Amino acid sequence: MNDRNFLERTKQFALYLAELQTVLDPESYALLLRILKGFNEAIVHRENGVDIPFSPREKELLTPEFGRVLTRLAGYLGPHGMQVVVGTHGSPPPAPEHDRSEVDAIARASGMSP
Repeated sequence: MNDRNFLERTKQFALYLAELQTVLDPESYALLLRILKGFNEAIVHRENGVDIPFSPREKELLTPEFGRVLTRLAGYLGPHGMQVVVGTHGSPPPAPEHDRSEVDAIARASGMSP
Protein backbone atom coordinates (compact mmCIF):
# COMPACT_ATOMS: atom_id res chain seq x y z
CA MET A 1 0.00 0.00 0.00
CA ASN A 2 1.39 3.41 -0.87
CA ASP A 3 0.90 6.60 1.13
CA ARG A 4 -1.06 8.28 -1.65
CA ASN A 5 -3.62 5.47 -1.72
CA PHE A 6 -3.91 5.54 2.08
CA LEU A 7 -4.32 9.31 2.17
CA GLU A 8 -6.96 9.24 -0.56
CA ARG A 9 -8.96 6.51 1.22
CA THR A 10 -8.68 8.42 4.49
CA LYS A 11 -9.97 11.57 2.80
CA GLN A 12 -12.88 9.68 1.22
CA PHE A 13 -13.71 8.04 4.56
CA ALA A 14 -13.80 11.43 6.32
CA LEU A 15 -15.92 13.04 3.59
CA TYR A 16 -18.43 10.20 3.58
CA LEU A 17 -18.64 10.19 7.37
CA ALA A 18 -19.31 13.95 7.36
CA GLU A 19 -22.04 13.43 4.75
CA LEU A 20 -23.61 10.68 6.85
CA GLN A 21 -23.81 13.00 9.85
CA THR A 22 -26.14 15.23 7.84
CA VAL A 23 -28.30 12.49 6.28
CA LEU A 24 -28.67 9.87 9.02
CA ASP A 25 -31.01 10.36 11.93
CA PRO A 26 -29.17 11.01 15.22
CA GLU A 27 -29.93 7.54 16.60
CA SER A 28 -28.51 5.79 13.51
CA TYR A 29 -25.48 8.06 13.41
CA ALA A 30 -24.74 7.36 17.09
CA LEU A 31 -24.94 3.63 16.38
CA LEU A 32 -22.64 4.07 13.40
CA LEU A 33 -20.06 5.84 15.56
CA ARG A 34 -20.28 3.07 18.18
CA ILE A 35 -19.66 0.45 15.50
CA LEU A 36 -16.75 2.45 14.08
CA LYS A 37 -15.28 2.60 17.59
CA GLY A 38 -15.43 -1.21 17.56
CA PHE A 39 -13.67 -1.23 14.16
CA ASN A 40 -10.98 1.00 15.65
CA GLU A 41 -10.53 -1.32 18.64
CA ALA A 42 -10.10 -4.30 16.32
CA ILE A 43 -7.53 -2.45 14.20
CA VAL A 44 -5.56 -0.99 17.11
CA HIS A 45 -5.39 -4.28 18.99
CA ARG A 46 -4.92 -6.32 15.79
CA GLU A 47 -7.84 -8.52 16.68
CA ASN A 48 -9.64 -10.74 14.22
CA GLY A 49 -12.91 -9.32 15.42
CA VAL A 50 -14.70 -7.43 18.08
CA ASP A 51 -18.10 -8.05 19.62
CA ILE A 52 -20.45 -5.09 19.78
CA PRO A 53 -23.64 -5.83 21.68
CA PHE A 54 -26.81 -4.31 20.22
CA SER A 55 -29.98 -3.39 22.03
CA PRO A 56 -33.29 -4.49 20.49
CA ARG A 57 -33.76 -0.93 19.17
CA GLU A 58 -30.29 -0.89 17.62
CA LYS A 59 -31.04 -4.18 15.90
CA GLU A 60 -34.05 -2.48 14.30
CA LEU A 61 -31.73 0.19 12.91
CA LEU A 62 -29.61 -2.42 11.13
CA THR A 63 -31.43 -2.07 7.82
CA PRO A 64 -30.04 -3.07 4.41
CA GLU A 65 -29.17 0.59 3.78
CA PHE A 66 -27.30 0.77 7.10
CA GLY A 67 -25.44 -2.39 6.09
CA ARG A 68 -24.42 -0.77 2.79
CA VAL A 69 -23.16 2.29 4.68
CA LEU A 70 -21.04 0.07 6.95
CA THR A 71 -19.71 -1.89 4.00
CA ARG A 72 -18.73 1.29 2.18
CA LEU A 73 -17.01 2.75 5.25
CA ALA A 74 -15.21 -0.53 5.96
CA GLY A 75 -13.94 -0.54 2.38
CA TYR A 76 -12.04 2.68 3.03
CA LEU A 77 -10.15 1.10 5.94
CA GLY A 78 -7.72 -0.95 3.90
CA PRO A 79 -7.05 -2.66 0.61
CA HIS A 80 -9.13 -5.62 1.73
CA GLY A 81 -11.52 -3.59 3.85
CA MET A 82 -13.17 -5.16 6.84
CA GLN A 83 -16.00 -7.62 7.03
CA VAL A 84 -19.05 -6.67 9.03
CA VAL A 85 -20.90 -9.61 10.56
CA VAL A 86 -23.97 -9.19 12.73
CA GLY A 87 -24.79 -12.15 14.94
CA THR A 88 -25.71 -13.28 18.41
CA HIS A 89 -22.25 -14.36 19.62
CA GLY A 90 -22.10 -14.36 23.39
CA SER A 91 -25.86 -14.29 23.78
CA PRO A 92 -27.92 -17.21 24.99
CA PRO A 93 -29.39 -19.22 22.11
CA PRO A 94 -32.60 -17.61 20.89
CA ALA A 95 -35.91 -19.41 21.14
CA PRO A 96 -36.76 -21.35 17.92
CA GLU A 97 -39.46 -18.85 16.89
CA HIS A 98 -36.92 -16.07 17.39
CA ASP A 99 -34.36 -17.73 15.07
CA ARG A 100 -36.08 -16.66 11.88
CA SER A 101 -36.31 -13.00 12.87
CA GLU A 102 -32.60 -13.00 13.84
CA VAL A 103 -31.62 -14.55 10.50
CA ASP A 104 -33.79 -12.00 8.70
CA ALA A 105 -32.15 -9.12 10.65
CA ILE A 106 -28.69 -10.41 9.80
CA ALA A 107 -29.62 -10.71 6.12
CA ARG A 108 -31.03 -7.16 6.07
CA ALA A 109 -27.91 -5.78 7.78
CA SER A 110 -25.78 -7.52 5.16
CA GLY A 111 -27.78 -5.93 2.35
CA MET A 112 -29.50 -9.16 1.36
CA SER A 113 -33.20 -9.87 1.14
CA PRO A 114 -34.47 -12.05 4.00
